[in-house]
Amino acid sequence: MKQMTALIKVSDTTLKRYENFGLLPKIRKTAGGQRRYQEIHRQAFLTIRKLLQGFEITTAYELMRLALAGEFSQSYGLIAQAQKQLVADEEALRRNRTFILSLPQEHLAQQRLRIGELAKLAQVETSAIRYWEERGLLISQRGENGYRYYEEEEIKKTLIITSLRKTIYAIEEIKELLANKEPETIQKLKHHFLETKAKIDEKLAKQLEGIAAFMIYCTMLKEN
Repeated sequence: MKQMTALIKVSDTTLKRYENFGLLPKIRKTAGGQRRYQEIHRQAFLTIRKLLQGFEITTAYELMRLALAGEFSQSYGLIAQAQKQLVADEEALRRNRTFILSLPQEHLAQQRLRIGELAKLAQVETSAIRYWEERGLLISQRGENGYRYYEEEEIKKTLIITSLRKTIYAIEEIKELLANKEPETIQKLKHHFLETKAKIDEKLAKQLEGIAAFMIYCTMLKEN
């Protein structure tokens, strides 16, 4: 085990955890209880580490279990699903960038909306609008009838919030952006989109590395 931990660069506790989670081929033990790893175990450990860099933990673990069970087609489907989601995230990022960066220059057709109308436009629940207002992201006006109304600037803010929350922005980060003056906000938004695009590209590259290691591992399992 000491040799394997040095090779994979993880602790023996981590190696045992992978074993306990059912992610590895059966490991032979000596009479004294020492583990005897083979080449397929080395590849299994390398594959797990690579998968964890590009996929969610649950996905990486499920891929290892499926491979061990010989469910290769199902594992390939899971990989395709994860990559499809990543491509969808990149497309959403591109779409949100185009949409958000055009807002300061354009006037909206709807310049005053009630909370229900705003929720429908932004495709969220009214409870989300109320929550964002409670957190200081939005400001409403009260009409004589007691209804909440949102002016054009708040409508734009709502559309920005709903777009940004799809690209992993936390509420406090969005609040900071909305509090800035317009030129600064646009500059930060551009930086955000570039940064997020770079993260997606990096994740895609990591996924491809993980897939390459996984395919080698699957081949070794088929041959054993």
